[in-house]
Amino acid sequence: MKNFKIYFNRCSLGLLIVLQLFSINLPAQGTSTISGKIYGAKNNEPVPFATIRLIDLSDTASHQLRGIISDENGSFTIDQIQNGKYKLQISSVGFKKAIKTFEIVSSRIINAGTFILKDSSLLITEAVITADRIKGKSENGKTIYYVNSKLLSASGSSPDLLRHIPGVQVDLKHNISMDGSPNILLFVDGKERDRTYVSQLNPSQIDRIEVVNTPPSNYDGDASGVINIVLKKEKEVGINGHLFSELPSSNSVVYIFPTYSLNYSYNKINLYTSYNGEVNYEDIDEITHLQILENSSFTDLSSIQQVRQKNLSHKFHYGIDYHLSKRDILNFYGFYRNYSYEQDGNVVVKSSENTANNWEAQKEETDLNRNNFNSLYYKHLFDDKGCEIAIDISYASNRSENEVTYNNNLGDGALTHTNTKNPQQTASSVKIDFSTLSAKKIKWSTGAKMKINEMKDNTTDAFSFTEQTNALYGALNYKRTKFDLNIGVRVENAKTEINNSQNNSSNILLPYAAFHYKVNEYNDLYLSFRSSVRRPSVYLLNQFTYTNNPYTIRKGNPLLKPERKNRLQCEHSIRFKSNYISSRLFYETVSDAINKLSYINDSNLFVTQIQNLGSIHQYGLQLSGALKMGMLTINSSFRLYNQSTLGNSLAKQYEIENKNNRVMESGISTILSFNNDFALSVIFQYATAKENIQDNTYSEALYFISLDKTFQKKLKAGIVSALPFAKNFIYQGSAIHSPNFSSTYTGNLKLPTIPLMFRLSYQFGTGLNRANIKREKENVDTRPKQGF
Repeated sequence: MKNFKIYFNRCSLGLLIVLQLFSINLPAQGTSTISGKIYGAKNNEPVPFATIRLIDLSDTASHQLRGIISDENGSFTIDQIQNGKYKLQISSVGFKKAIKTFEIVSSRIINAGTFILKDSSLLITEAVITADRIKGKSENGKTIYYVNSKLLSASGSSPDLLRHIPGVQVDLKHNISMDGSPNILLFVDGKERDRTYVSQLNPSQIDRIEVVNTPPSNYDGDASGVINIVLKKEKEVGINGHLFSELPSSNSVVYIFPTYSLNYSYNKINLYTSYNGEVNYEDIDEITHLQILENSSFTDLSSIQQVRQKNLSHKFHYGIDYHLSKRDILNFYGFYRNYSYEQDGNVVVKSSENTANNWEAQKEETDLNRNNFNSLYYKHLFDDKGCEIAIDISYASNRSENEVTYNNNLGDGALTHTNTKNPQQTASSVKIDFSTLSAKKIKWSTGAKMKINEMKDNTTDAFSFTEQTNALYGALNYKRTKFDLNIGVRVENAKTEINNSQNNSSNILLPYAAFHYKVNEYNDLYLSFRSSVRRPSVYLLNQFTYTNNPYTIRKGNPLLKPERKNRLQCEHSIRFKSNYISSRLFYETVSDAINKLSYINDSNLFVTQIQNLGSIHQYGLQLSGALKMGMLTINSSFRLYNQSTLGNSLAKQYEIENKNNRVMESGISTILSFNNDFALSVIFQYATAKENIQDNTYSEALYFISLDKTFQKKLKAGIVSALPFAKNFIYQGSAIHSPNFSSTYTGNLKLPTIPLMFRLSYQFGTGLNRANIKREKENVDTRPKQGF
């Protein structure tokens, strides 16, 4: 009997377990099941481990019936739910709650659909930790520099902020370059922009700055680097914006860059407009000294141009974002810009051989440029994670009217000369990108772009230019825990037609490869290779002859070929505490280098023309760092490399010798933070002379000192001095030494002893948060500035 009882109890327990297991796998009779998925509104990616609460509303007092969490894919299932009225509440850290109600009257399987969680408007945590953020890190082919409170406290505008980023240079006119090259792409939240758009951003809007030294295949082939400015979240409901202006202390040198931005969002629509201006007045001297060797005797020819330079620019941006659905977004963006570059003053040319050949004239310039751009962008996100398609269509135009008159001050005015140019340029493009994620480790993307660029000069029928560039590109990314590999290729076909007769067609293959290895949490290794191409600007291709004085002329060259560049680099980066240091070895070759060629023609005129003159080779080391030492923050970059030139047959024809020299480029910024939100900063940028195939170019050191005070994180006042005590600044210089002549040129900016500029900015805004639409833009070349 005792054994029977034991046997019976064991059987009962086994039967109970079987029934329990059976009940787990099969829904109970008369009960229902609810399932769904959870995504984030910002990036449309699943929200893992979100909390799901099922609350019973059938009784007078509601109470929680069940609580679970979503899986790593954002999916959830709740079963064995009795008939009744329920509330399903979804929550996760950093998101606003989402709620749906259900009334179940019969047994069924209920698909609750997709829950889209919006970002929480609680940003206090981010504001508190900003000061302690790491300065930078390497990630997937780019270096990320995070904006902290110290950088913000010392920056009156976005160009000021970029001056603190290692490897980025910004001059007095807000021209932006990277590692000494101006051929870079600027992006804001993944949308391609130009420097004027960047200038109107409020620094406090910026979350981080991503620097890409080796752009992947989906970027245009002529880009030597990319800077992507990532903003903090836009407002979803309400109005926000900022105002910024400057006030010079002297009328002799004026640098004013006023800006405003205004954004209004409601539900699915986001409207925005902004403005940035440029008002520059300065006195410059351009001095050229030419020594000509002829029959064992020297002839000295000197030219001094003393002018008042005036640059004016007014640019208005406008746009609308429309979220058609959670997977479809539409964007329209455009701008209108009116700008001018003018120089008025006196020009004197003196000859040592014959004073009767001396020439003096009054230079008067009239300039008007109108630039317009409009684009339409559509993006669709597929159900599969990481799968999307984007289409970008744009059209840009630029019209210029430029006239420079030299009125002779001597004699009867017979040597008076006028240069007139009225170019008209248009650019239209269509770009399609597709990307998808497969096997959770491999992401591949592909795309195509077609761009048509047209230009003509309304003053003459002698020049017309049409270029059509077609590009196909693809990339593959394989990512693991410790490393990621990127391989891509870009194929470009360019067809050009000049003066309706000269037809050229070229195909260029541009490979790309990058390997990133994460040694540990603080050390990264990065190896990359990229081929790029730089096509000549239409302003260089215009065969128009420009006369500065009776003895010198400049000419365009419609036969220029594209410049090809290959770059290999290896980088190691390390983070410790909140500091960041990277060291990079690089090797770079440039073939068919586009350089200036100067010579004395048969009429003893000094001629300058752009030509393909050979190849340039560089190899060296770059050190960059973002360091914090108590109250002091230091951001620096140093490049030391060897540069050698090898002239082609054309260069040898003009007896241009091969050269070899060492170049050092440096940039350092220091920020000293005080109590009561005061910040003192010093910025220093300097580079030694750089050898081109025929000439060398250089400029003097550029430095800034500023003091800023922030009031309640919305109002900021500051004072900045550029080049104090310098009085004269060589913004550009060059020298040529040839067997039959030598030439030196210096462009000098005249400055007061202590130039001061006062600046004031104010930020305002209300509302919640929403992410920006990412898109790109296409633009036309603007007329190059003369002088500084």
